Amino acid sequence: MSDYRVPPSRIHRVSELLVSPGTKAKVSVTLARGLLAAADQVAGEAGRSALIERAVRRYLRQLVRRARHHKELALLDAHSASLNASARQALDDQAEPDAE
Repeated sequence: MSDYRVPPSRIHRVSELLVSPGTKAKVSVTLARGLLAAADQVAGEAGRSALIERAVRRYLRQLVRRARHHKELALLDAHSASLNASARQALDDQAEPDAE
């Protein structure tokens, strides 16, 4: 199974699409028979389409979160030397506690 990723340049757009209600579109998807049977057992009254839509939406949100996390880590890594120097300076600037 392929490891899907949201490219950093598309994080914002994918996030927007996930929260916009939009109109429904009919699609054709091929699934393993066992997976389809299990989905039907779980879906109940809400129906197969609602279950699949919810699963895809949840999976895409997870991918967006992961992409944001990787983007933030890259930023922290790129600036880690400067951030660490600032933190060291802040610690050095703190007053020593009064010894009594």
